[in-house]
Amino acid sequence: MLINEPITIKGVTFKNRIMFPPMTTGYEQSGKIGERSFNFYKRLAEGGAGYIVLGNVSCLPGFGMKIMSEADIDNFRPLADACHAAGTKLGVQLFFREFDAEKYAEMQKEDPVAARKFMAESMKTFPFESSADQLRHLIDKAAEAAVIAKKAGIDVIQIHGDRLNGVLLSTKLNKRTDEFGGSFENRTRFSTEMVRAIRKAVPDMIMDYKLGIRLPMGNGQIRGNGGLELEEAVEYAKILEREGIDMLHIAGANHTSNIADTIPPMGIQPYGTSMDAHKRIREAVSIPTSAVARIVTPEAMEAILYNGEADMVAMGRPLICDPDLGNKCAEGKAAEVRLCMMCNKGCTDSIMHASYIQCVLNPENGHEGERSIRPAAAPRRVAVVGAGIAGLEAARVAALKGHRVEVFEKALRVGGQINIAAVPPRKEEMFRSLRYYESVLHKLDVVFHMGKEADIETLNTFDHVLVATGASCITVKVPGYDL
Repeated sequence: MLINEPITIKGVTFKNRIMFPPMTTGYEQSGKIGERSFNFYKRLAEGGAGYIVLGNVSCLPGFGMKIMSEADIDNFRPLADACHAAGTKLGVQLFFREFDAEKYAEMQKEDPVAARKFMAESMKTFPFESSADQLRHLIDKAAEAAVIAKKAGIDVIQIHGDRLNGVLLSTKLNKRTDEFGGSFENRTRFSTEMVRAIRKAVPDMIMDYKLGIRLPMGNGQIRGNGGLELEEAVEYAKILEREGIDMLHIAGANHTSNIADTIPPMGIQPYGTSMDAHKRIREAVSIPTSAVARIVTPEAMEAILYNGEADMVAMGRPLICDPDLGNKCAEGKAAEVRLCMMCNKGCTDSIMHASYIQCVLNPENGHEGERSIRPAAAPRRVAVVGAGIAGLEAARVAALKGHRVEVFEKALRVGGQINIAAVPPRKEEMFRSLRYYESVLHKLDVVFHMGKEADIETLNTFDHVLVATGASCITVKVPGYDL
């Protein structure tokens, strides 16, 4: 598969074309790479991702990871070493949050949700209330952070071209009247000066740039408020290449009140929603590009690479769902990838509620250091009653632990209530959750009894019984409920 082919950028070879893009994970509440964060990224590296980018690494006080002084070297070095041991390259996405850090810290203790709202409001006003000197101070901090990152063993510096940059680049949001507002040259000035400063500070490091684009929706509407519209984005991509950017990460613009614009759940946006814009930009530059947004399957990744639409493919939620995607593709087992169904329930919803990302299909996610499947001390005969998602996962784990498993399902098909939940409009993507079990369970020591209800006499012959018969719907007894 083309996914597995290496790519060399600025003399550095990435082992494959699989990228984990910068994401807000919620794991770094203390500003440090704690145990949960370390194990999460280490697991992605060991699972086969060729390039991992740590999202929202701040050069200033605030929420998330920090890279502000040489004291932070020891924070990043162990993770860089762990990624390198797995053959993975590690990048940091430099990000700016300028606000009252002390007030934020106090609010965080009392009410994390209110603290995030305070931070968000500050981020909205800073692009307009800041002076030119304040903006250039941030550029200096970015260059300092790049030097620290290099000393910590980081391979790539990615500039966050959205957020603060996105506001300043945008014709819709940037209302400044000084040298950082108005014309295309002025709106790109902050970003361009930052690229120059970082390139001067770390001339031999790879520089990646997340280029946020306001995507045309085909109905006269444009999705996203920050960032550049497509025609300007094409021109700016050429400028970035001339200024020394080594690769471009192309994505939809942020700064929208609708989270579905930037992290689209199932059925809301087309697959590969930014690919049309991506093609335009890739045709305009000679440096490698990475594509992102609603790319779910290895087959889709392969098609993008085969068609020459991108040089790397970034998958966020799909790699959270199955961190072994890279290894499975390398081993010819792409059909055994656990496919994300884009429900946004464990990942996006958790972040929106000031928690950390988890996955409804991958129970190890967020707990990589403490949850793993280990062989049982003594194999047992295990019965699983019900072949819905819970029953199928129970059967898989029990079989991997070495038990002899039999599944009893009164219906003639697996999936349980997924088969009902996937019926409404836009919900058919939930069926992807079943492909994984259909691919892996037949290779394990699992026997299925379909169309058969388990009786007491049969179950009493097993050492253990796992009941996974599913939830029952609540009946609201209003007049007419029984009609």
